Amino acid sequence: MINPAGDVWVWLAALLLLVVLGARAWAVETSRGRLGRTPTNVRVLNLASVGAFGLLMWFVAMQGGKLFVDSVISGTDPSDTYYAVPPDQSVPAPDAIVPAQPNAPVDPNAPVDPNAPAGGAPGPDPNAPPAGP
Repeated sequence: MINPAGDVWVWLAALLLLVVLGARAWAVETSRGRLGRTPTNVRVLNLASVGAFGLLMWFVAMQGGKLFVDSVISGTDPSDTYYAVPPDQSVPAPDAIVPAQPNAPVDPNAPVDPNAPAGGAPGPDPNAPPAGP
């Protein structure tokens, strides 16, 4: 399952990766070493960037990567597999929904029915038989 609170850790790991990669790029560009020799601080930042990337991949896998890989391999929809309503907690059928009360007070803020006749006068009864000649 995806934990929304864990998203913070994913973003923090991504920020850490960007900071370490930026520091590494700065160290490479400003190093005064000769060509062919890698300074120690660049080696340390290389290792730190690999670690930050591994941490980011770990958090992404924990936040939904396993769910994604599982749904691709099995060909299932994750919303049906993991987020479906259990059979013992089913949603009530439309027949079980209680209809509106016919004598309930009218809400003054309710939108006006565009099919209602003008002036609020009741229109013809749709269930009445047609008028004869």
